Amino acid sequence: MSPLEQVLAAAKHLTESGKTPSLALLKTKLGTSISMPILIQGLQQFKSMPKCDIKDIPELKLTATLTSDTPSEIQQLKQDMRQLKAEYQALLSRMDEIEKSHPGAKK
Repeated sequence: MSPLEQVLAAAKHLTESGKTPSLALLKTKLGTSISMPILIQGLQQFKSMPKCDIKDIPELKLTATLTSDTPSEIQQLKQDMRQLKAEYQALLSRMDEIEKSHPGAKK
């Protein structure tokens, strides 16, 4: 299915679910895999289509939006979060030491 066909199918799906297709809804439905000019072209084409032609648009088959890189990205984010937490705790400990050695420095 070409990107333009995906946009048309997504617009049809939105219409069938009672929503008016818009760029924002299409972008949300399709993700970042389709460029903005194609989204605009597809939406304009869909809006100008007669209802009988809309019925002929194939159903939208959404592929998984997770890429093969996503699990490793999630692991990297988890590792970064653990590192930030450790650094935060180290800073809190250091701040406590400074405040203990300089009692007038507390705010």
